[in-house]
Amino acid sequence: MRRAALPVTVKLEPMRVADLDDVLIIEHRSFSTPWSLALFRSELKHEGSHLFVARPDDLPTTIAGYVGYRVVVDEMHIVIVAVDPVRRRQGIAMQMIAQAMAYAREKGCVRATLEVRASNIEAQNLYFRHGFAPVGTRPGYYMRPKEDALILWRDPL
Repeated sequence: MRRAALPVTVKLEPMRVADLDDVLIIEHRSFSTPWSLALFRSELKHEGSHLFVARPDDLPTTIAGYVGYRVVVDEMHIVIVAVDPVRRRQGIAMQMIAQAMAYAREKGCVRATLEVRASNIEAQNLYFRHGFAPVGTRPGYYMRPKEDALILWRDPL
């Protein structure tokens, strides 16, 4: 069992192209099928896309994690959440999700959705603590390894 690290406070800031080198390091440490540089660049240009980096109060020049979502009409579609493995278990993901949901509410979102690996119990518990609930599955949604996704919704946001 991993031991919880001391909590840290983070502040979300809009992701910039200059952040992408650090973001890609975390991305490759976090996912079996990481996003590419081109995909991050594309998301940064997409009008409905909102990407943020989390800067910790103890090292404000570093990136501890990032979160991204798209606004689709009045819905927040969370597309990516990652915390640097060396910064996990410090409450960073909880803060990123809470702050991102607050920003989405300001953009007029009234509900939120996301997909999560069926085996990723830790992430599911994070989302459940934020009021998300499972409503279905997407069979074979993830590759490497191939796995179903749980579809989670929070309504109202």
